[in-house]
Amino acid sequence: MNRKIRKAIVQIAFFVYNRIIGTFTKLDDQKAVFASEARDEIKGNLKAVYDKTPDKFQKIIHLKGDRREANGLGKTLSLWKDLTTAKYIFLDDFYGLVSAMRVRKNQEIIQLWHGSGAYKKFGFSRIGTGDNITAVHKGYRKYTKVTVTSETVRKCFAEAFDIEIDKVMALGSPRTDMFFDEKAKEEARKRVCRAYPELEDKKTVLIAPTYRGRKVEDASYDFEKLRLARLGEALGSEYMPVVKWHPALQNNIKRGFCSFDLGKAVDASDYSDINDLLIAADILVTDYSSVIFDWYLLDKPIVYFAYDMEVYAAGRGLYFDFEEYVYGAVAKDYDELIQAIREENLCKELRTDFGSKFMSSCDGKSTERVMEWVFGGDNGKSSI
Repeated sequence: MNRKIRKAIVQIAFFVYNRIIGTFTKLDDQKAVFASEARDEIKGNLKAVYDKTPDKFQKIIHLKGDRREANGLGKTLSLWKDLTTAKYIFLDDFYGLVSAMRVRKNQEIIQLWHGSGAYKKFGFSRIGTGDNITAVHKGYRKYTKVTVTSETVRKCFAEAFDIEIDKVMALGSPRTDMFFDEKAKEEARKRVCRAYPELEDKKTVLIAPTYRGRKVEDASYDFEKLRLARLGEALGSEYMPVVKWHPALQNNIKRGFCSFDLGKAVDASDYSDINDLLIAADILVTDYSSVIFDWYLLDKPIVYFAYDMEVYAAGRGLYFDFEEYVYGAVAKDYDELIQAIREENLCKELRTDFGSKFMSSCDGKSTERVMEWVFGGDNGKSSI
C-alpha cells in the first residue's frame, strides 16, 4: 500500500478511536507516556526526564527509529490507548499522530524538543521562506508546554509551533545536565573508548552536520564536499575523524538512498547517545545543526563547514543571521576545513555573547526545573 494512503488511513482511524475512547474513559493522572518516531531507544531529553519522573507514575515508552516503519496491530492499539488516556505525554520531536488527537481537559502534551537553541527554521516558521512550505504539522499547535534553552529563543519556538508564548518556558535542556557533572563526563568518555578503541590517544574530530532536504524523508548531504575518504590522511595520524550523521540521513543511508566513502574515519552514527560523543571529542565539525548549542557548554574548538551557507539561508532560512551563531572558525571548502581543524581556535571573544543569547538556562539543573513545571505538587515540590 502507498505510504501516504496508509498514513491517511491510520490518522483517520486514530481520530475516531481517540474520540470514542476519550469519551468513555477517564484520564489517568498517574500515567506518563514518552514517545518518539525518530529513535529506537529512549535517550536525550526524553531519557533525562524519564529517569527523574517519580516512581508512582506508570511510565510507558513508545519508540520507533524511522517514522516510515509501520507498527503491528497490537502495538498500534496500545499506542492509541496510551495517547488517549495518559495525562502526561512527553515528546522530543515531530510526532505525526498528535495532529489527529483531541487534547483532553487537563491532559498535557510536553514538547522537550531534541535540539537546543534556535537555528534553522522549522514548523510554521518555514512558511514564507525559500522552501515554499505550505503544509505544516497541525499537531504542533496542540502542545501545552514547551521547554527551551534561553529567553531569546522562546519567541522562535512559539512561532514554529504557532502557540502562545506563555506555553514556552526557558528552563534549559535536560540532557545537558550531564555536561556539568564531571563523574558523568568521565563515564561517557570511557563508554566511547570501549566502543571505539581506535580513538585512544587520538585527537577526535567529530563530524556531525545536519541533513539537506525539505523534509526528513528526503534527507541527503553533499558527501563530495567533505571528501571524507581523504580527510583522515590529510589531517595526519594525530587526528581521527568520527562521523555522526543526522538520524534522518542515517536512515536514508541504510536504505541505500545515498552513500559515501568512509576512508579511515569511524562511523559512529549508530552510537546511541551523541552526548557521549560530544564529551569524548576534541573538535567538532558541523554546520546548521543544533549540536552547536550543546557543544558550547564543553568549551572546545568548533569548525562550521558551511560550504552552502548562502543557498541554505535563502532556502529554509535561519532564525538569526548566521554570524550570530558563530563562535569558531568558518570553512567554506575542503582546504579551509583542514586548516581550521588544525588551528583549533577557541575564538573566546565570540563565546560570551553566544552563550548568553542561546544557552543561558542550561546550568546543570534543567531537569529539575522541568519536573517542577510539569508535575508541580505531584513531584513533591511547588510549581514554577
